[in-house]
Amino acid sequence: MKWTNLGAIIEDSIRSRLLKSFFKSLGKKECLLDLGCGPRPYFSIYQPYFSKTIGADLADSPFPKKEIDIYCSATEVPLPDESVDVILCTEVIHDLPEPDLFFTEVKRLLKKEGILVMTSPFVVPIVDGTYDHYRYTKHGLTYRIQKSGLEVRSIEEVGDLFGTIITLSIKPILKFFNVCSKTFRLKVIYSIYNPLIFLLAILPQLLYLLSTKIPIINLILKKFRYGAIGYVSIVQKPK
Repeated sequence: MKWTNLGAIIEDSIRSRLLKSFFKSLGKKECLLDLGCGPRPYFSIYQPYFSKTIGADLADSPFPKKEIDIYCSATEVPLPDESVDVILCTEVIHDLPEPDLFFTEVKRLLKKEGILVMTSPFVVPIVDGTYDHYRYTKHGLTYRIQKSGLEVRSIEEVGDLFGTIITLSIKPILKFFNVCSKTFRLKVIYSIYNPLIFLLAILPQLLYLLSTKIPIINLILKKFRYGAIGYVSIVQKPK
């Protein structure tokens, strides 16, 4: 993925890696619904594995309309029962005031043994204003999923306490440069071409990601996953 969010290189990289691994293991399927699709940032990851993909989002979504095939909420999707093989829902569940309605709709839409791939934030600031309702632990996600009659296949952490600390620490720095960029109307101030942004915000994230590839360090970091940035959940509808 491209660095579309300079403050989320860690979480975007880990999340993309986990999604790539899952879709590769899943193999070819007929239909995927990207629910709450936004600009479809994971399209290049999942598209090769499906004959048909559908993007769905709210009518007032601020993202490019060309990516959206259906305008709807995540709890009322105008598609037939048991019509999709996989539902991908990224960074949406925390915005839903009635999450049980979401899981009920997912269960309706999925074919038997269909899969919900869901990402959710955990240790992150409020990002969506009045829409931002909840943060779920691993146990909270499991409870909600099982309550709806779906089955948890896996819940993977996105990062750990150290990755979270880095991510939270650089956000005020990036906000400062973003304000400067808008004030002086110079886009380069808030870009990878600004050496201060590279040194203070991008480099720490890249060093963290590099350290996770070292076996002994990765083993240590696994003990601190209680402070993850978020989660990637793989959920299955029973037969």
